[in-house]
Order: sequence, then C-alpha cells, then structure tokens
Amino acid sequence: MERLNARNGWMAVGALIVSYEIACPDGETLSEGVDRALERPLGKVLALGGIAITAAHLANLIPEKYDPFHYALLWKH
Repeated sequence: MERLNARNGWMAVGALIVSYEIACPDGETLSEGVDRALERPLGKVLALGGIAITAAHLANLIPEKYDPFHYALLWKH
C-alpha cells in the first residue's frame, strides 16, 4: 500500500486535530478559537468564508478556475 494517499492524509489530519484538542490549554480548542473569531466583524467574514470555501472545495462545488485550493496545488508542480 502506498503511504501517501488520501485516506492516510485524512487520518493524519484527524489525528492531529484530536491530539491538539487533548493537549491544548483550557479555552483554546479549535472551536473556541472560531467562536472568538466570530465575535469580530472581520473575523466572522474570514472564519465563515474559510469554512464555506473549504466545504465547497471538498464537495467539488467550485469550478477549478475559481477554486483557491486548485491554484495552491498548481504551485507544487
């Protein structure tokens, strides 16, 4: 089995998130950080925009020519 594949990548992301959530100080979970961002006008736009763009990218709802993740991947080639 090839080590660099999407399944292992998602497992690594999940493990990193769980590890961080276990080890972080009180009040510093990722959700609590987003909660604080949502309290500020610019933070709200950035947090909700980032969540929406990421979800739309993963669901293949953004055409490649408008997808910021697609452009980021072009840099690696």
